[in-house]
Amino acid sequence: MDIKTLKYFLQICKDGSFSKASKNLYISQQGLSKAISNLEKELNVPLFNRNSSGNELTKYGEYLQNKAVSIVYQFDILDKGIKSMIEENKVHLKIGVSFGVLNALSIDIINEFSSLYPDIVLNIKEYTDFKCEEAVLNNKVDLGFAISYFDESLFNSQFVKSEKLYAIVNKNHHLCNLKEMKFEDLKDEKIIINSNHSKLRHNFLIKCLENKFDPNIYIESDEMILIHDLSKRNEGVGISIDFAHTPTCKISYIPFEDPTFTWNISIITKKNKIIDSNLQAFIDYILEKTKTN
Repeated sequence: MDIKTLKYFLQICKDGSFSKASKNLYISQQGLSKAISNLEKELNVPLFNRNSSGNELTKYGEYLQNKAVSIVYQFDILDKGIKSMIEENKVHLKIGVSFGVLNALSIDIINEFSSLYPDIVLNIKEYTDFKCEEAVLNNKVDLGFAISYFDESLFNSQFVKSEKLYAIVNKNHHLCNLKEMKFEDLKDEKIIINSNHSKLRHNFLIKCLENKFDPNIYIESDEMILIHDLSKRNEGVGISIDFAHTPTCKISYIPFEDPTFTWNISIITKKNKIIDSNLQAFIDYILEKTKTN
């Protein structure tokens, strides 16, 4: 006799039928019937009188029902208490992440860390680039994965990895055959890019100003996939990262000639923040896993 089978039994008592109980328990009626049959064999008594009007409890079933309610209740209290004690021993780290960073890092890295450090719980929340920095400054998160560059008087930062940025153009666009994109090539083009909450947009504008023109920002979106989809429809030239796209033969990804125009991910912490051993373990793990990428 196990606690699961007792819970099955009580559910049948509550619902009055095997069919209703199986639906509420999310198991097959056949599986439920087998579990109760095994219980009856173990106790060597019938628990239900099965007839055309339903399933009535036998005197043995009534006795088991009265005792099982208390047993299951006490077990649930015990189980909840043990789990609560386990949770009290766990450390919760609050991690802020700029949009797109989880794709760049691979969620597998995060899952692997959780497997290696089961007593460290990662509470991850995504932000726009500047909001991620604000969350770090306001102690809403313990650290952030943010996009460079940073105010060094406010943050300590450690470089994680760099991603190339691309001009995304429809195959019918007049720029689609370029091997590399110069900023001056975009002078008269409709630009599809992240909103002004994004470092990517900010860095793009600086590069355009260095090349002596104001870009024609046609559409803004914080959804990278939308930027790719709009470029695919030839609504304009998208500026984004290649990994965010949905595979298609309708668009070209043209790298920028300027090697300094990149999407750089760093770990940031508030200046003078004390880094405890658990947070340092997470930082070290990320840096180790991404150093060859």
